[in-house]
Amino acid sequence: MGHYVIRVKGTLSRDLTDVFPSMAADPEPAQTVLHGYLADQAALAGILNHLDMLGVDILEVMQVPPTRPPEGP
Repeated sequence: MGHYVIRVKGTLSRDLTDVFPSMAADPEPAQTVLHGYLADQAALAGILNHLDMLGVDILEVMQVPPTRPPEGP
């Protein structure tokens, strides 16, 4: 589906970010940025629902445009 960036309020622990193996986590001052490739809409919804159930404030969700044209005919 595409590469996504999810910015959340606060610094997430390593134990919490390990719950999302398809996403890398980059701590920033007072925020954490999760980013990675997600295969489909269900994968994105699953991560967003999990963060919501944990009470994490989601600040931004952004799809990053591809850096190169898709391969194929």
